[in-house]
Amino acid sequence: MRKVCNHPKLVLTPQHPQYEVFRKQLETEKSSLSDLQHASKLLALKQLLLDCGIGVDGSNGSPADSSNLATNVVSIHRALVFCQLRSMIDIIETDLLKKHMNTVSYLRLDGSIPAGKLLLI
Repeated sequence: MRKVCNHPKLVLTPQHPQYEVFRKQLETEKSSLSDLQHASKLLALKQLLLDCGIGVDGSNGSPADSSNLATNVVSIHRALVFCQLRSMIDIIETDLLKKHMNTVSYLRLDGSIPAGKLLLI
């Protein structure tokens, strides 16, 4: 139950007996499990980050894009996002940060980064 509440991708894997049925249904809707609309927690996290000014263009309050990256080099806003599952961190990284908030810089603290590579400011 905890996994499906975090994201359906954590439960609906290729090993799931209904995986192909759901995959085909999403394909006909021109969607995929990676779309934010299927994970309300990711939508809420995106909105919270934007409300905090993270991933937002400072000049007009709209989400930042690569065209205004030069003016948005330093941001005073930071957030810590805690997850119980490393696989959920992977989903946040790939489905939210890399696809929808690619101007946001982040650092994972999940044991996969060697201690010598961490830079704490």
